[in-house]
Amino acid sequence: MSDLMITLAIGGAGGVGAVLRWLIIRWQGVLPFGLFAVNILAGAIAGYIYTHNWTFDMILIASIGLAGGLSTFAGVAKDAFEYYHRGRLAQMSLTLAINILMPILAMRLVMWAL
Repeated sequence: MSDLMITLAIGGAGGVGAVLRWLIIRWQGVLPFGLFAVNILAGAIAGYIYTHNWTFDMILIASIGLAGGLSTFAGVAKDAFEYYHRGRLAQMSLTLAINILMPILAMRLVMWAL
């Protein structure tokens, strides 16, 4: 695949991931459950990608495009910042811990299961 085609495919997959993120991230509650869901799902997708014998181009498209478009560190930082400034340190700590640990765990579980 040419570099231009890979770039366009990454952009397309990233767009799909971003739209999915927008649809899921609106799930809110005491904690940002949608944020947890998109980052955990992106971790699981990464685990799936790396357990299969895909070409390097497909790995780039799926990991950088789809999983990268789906996950969000900026959302984690924004929510943690808002909780901190509202004095909600327990919510801030849980948001940070869940968004760091659970995607890694999801990735490892998918890799282990496959």
